[in-house]
Amino acid sequence: MPEHRLVEARREELSSRDADEAVAFVTQMYSDNALRFWDAPPTSRVRTTATVWGEVIATEIRSSIGYSCHIAPINDHVYFERSLRGRARLRGGGHDFQQHRRDLVMFPFGVPIIAECDSHDVNLLHVPYSMITDLAALSGVGPDELRFTSLEPRDARSERFWGRLFDLTHHELTAQDSPVLTELVVQNLTRTLAAAALAVFPNTTMDQHLQPGPGAVQPTAVQRAVDYIHAHPARPLTVAELATHAGTGVRALQNAFRASHDMTPLEYLRRVRLNRAREDLAAAEPSDGFSVAIVAARWGFSHPGRFAQLYREAFGHSPKHDLRR
Repeated sequence: MPEHRLVEARREELSSRDADEAVAFVTQMYSDNALRFWDAPPTSRVRTTATVWGEVIATEIRSSIGYSCHIAPINDHVYFERSLRGRARLRGGGHDFQQHRRDLVMFPFGVPIIAECDSHDVNLLHVPYSMITDLAALSGVGPDELRFTSLEPRDARSERFWGRLFDLTHHELTAQDSPVLTELVVQNLTRTLAAAALAVFPNTTMDQHLQPGPGAVQPTAVQRAVDYIHAHPARPLTVAELATHAGTGVRALQNAFRASHDMTPLEYLRRVRLNRAREDLAAAEPSDGFSVAIVAARWGFSHPGRFAQLYREAFGHSPKHDLRR
């Protein structure tokens, strides 16, 4: 059985009534930010928690002190924010956005930003920009061509979807002592968030037209991708990685998989993981302490209910049936 390591997050925390101490903490965490607190009564407090999962950071800021922050151009991460209380104003790159309670926004990318916040409580997710550009490339948009044209979700329905996904991801990444946050689950949570950002926030991928069809792919190339999936089913594989290993393009590999297996590469990967999960359930002993949720998380299924649905569709019965045999 492959090793599925629980990811150990690094947490940095500050709770203080001392504005200078808060400035020093923010400077340590975000060296390119210049923070200035406004005058505040003695009862004011700043509390900041940053939970670091490799390149992904989930941040909580709770401040009853007003402050302004000059943020240097962000070129390696995209910052997404949920406002919980108070007011804020973001300016940069031609954007001037007034933020209120429950608003969802992304920060301007690659330009200096001025943030002015008044008794502002906020949650933030920092996602590697490379994760978003890799997904945009699947639509034929290169890193130099990707550009977000709005800081806000494109419509009310998209905003509701994004809010649920943002809150779920932030909650799970900041939860302490989670029994299911394996490397695979963390990667899939954040990759789902990155993919959703391309659908929710207006950007140049939304304007892409269909490109000319790809050339033919030899069966040996598809087999190389299949072999790679079976050799590394627990890894957070992407279509781009599979295409590179197969020696072909992303769209060509996707079309070849549909022709030969009647499914996409990632659907094939999901089926392999379901089969491995079924093997784990069947081999489990009562003394192992396994549950369906634990086995699901081992194979990258972060939602047990969705896992059970997929399992039933694939095998005709629930995962508990195989665990109890």
